[in-house]
Amino acid sequence: DPAPLWKVWDAFGIQQSRLQGWWSGLDPVTTSDANVLATTWIKAGSAMVSVGSWRDDDVSVRLTIDWKALGLDPARTRVRAPAIDGFQEAASWAPDASVTVPGKKGLLLILEQR
Repeated sequence: DPAPLWKVWDAFGIQQSRLQGWWSGLDPVTTSDANVLATTWIKAGSAMVSVGSWRDDDVSVRLTIDWKALGLDPARTRVRAPAIDGFQEAASWAPDASVTVPGKKGLLLILEQR
């Protein structure tokens, strides 16, 4: 059931955001693993990042974030994974921390100013 995911998209304001996909070569968020890709939706004061893994096993990756492109201050930004039924548990990280991405799955992250 995709409804819980759509609810998070709506709460973020995906309709009012700008998509910057990994395929463009201009994505402001990339990962330390070539088999884990990120796509970013950007809006004033926040960003939503979909991280997808093509690996069979879980993998820990570091995010490389172009803070200027996102218009965010890393000192005032929190990175969180909202709880999404059937998809992911809630979690949060420091902006420079590694995140674990489940094999053949992904994470939906929200970067927002505190």
